[in-house]
Amino acid sequence: MAIDFGEKEREFIEGLKENTGRDLAEWMQAITDAQLPHRNDIIDWLRHKGLMFSKASWLERIHHNGGRPIYAGVPSGAAPRRPARRRNEPRLAPTTLLRPVQAIQPAAIAASPAPPPAAPAKPAPMPAPSSVPADIEALLGKAKAYRPLAQLILAKVRQAAPAAALSLRESAVAIGQPSPFALLGVSPKEVRLHLALGDHPFDETLKKGQAGGGLGKGEVLSHMLVLNDARQVDARLTELIAQAASRTGN
Repeated sequence: MAIDFGEKEREFIEGLKENTGRDLAEWMQAITDAQLPHRNDIIDWLRHKGLMFSKASWLERIHHNGGRPIYAGVPSGAAPRRPARRRNEPRLAPTTLLRPVQAIQPAAIAASPAPPPAAPAKPAPMPAPSSVPADIEALLGKAKAYRPLAQLILAKVRQAAPAAALSLRESAVAIGQPSPFALLGVSPKEVRLHLALGDHPFDETLKKGQAGGGLGKGEVLSHMLVLNDARQVDARLTELIAQAASRTGN
């Protein structure tokens, strides 16, 4: 039995809202807002959101296609089909099954007149790779699934305090000199952002800083946030980072 990828894509998109809580446009915006540097990072981030690999890969490909469905405009039944797999034939990898339609169209379909495709949407600007030293990138890699989240937080820090220096502190990144105004602790379980906010009030998410705060014995950053979702990296977090930088003269 052959697979109609055009129909499968339509069913996938129509069921996104019910199955994931977001429709296609909302997922495209969420991926753009996450500002992840590599396609594999996007897939890892989507899988962390609860999507199966095949669905995460499909969303990433649609995003890479400018937010447009891969089979948009292809009539039902005209989309490329993959013949049924023979018993001893190896199964193709998901990345092969989800190639853009232009790469696998039959010659007769490719030759038929079609309107020129719209130019893909420009990706959101990303921080230059050289802006983060190699030793710090290596530390972020230890966060595993939370690595894209840690990278996003550092990008927000750079936006709020472009001149702030980064330095390595065991399992954390100290931000600002001579006295750090923030410290980013990473682990495979979560990301913790310690901030020097003085007498700023605490709440459910903005906790009292732990003694040491990853800086060393006797050194304390007053507040701490435990982060495990890119949606927590919002305007409020950016403002808190800016406040901490301003208090310490960074």
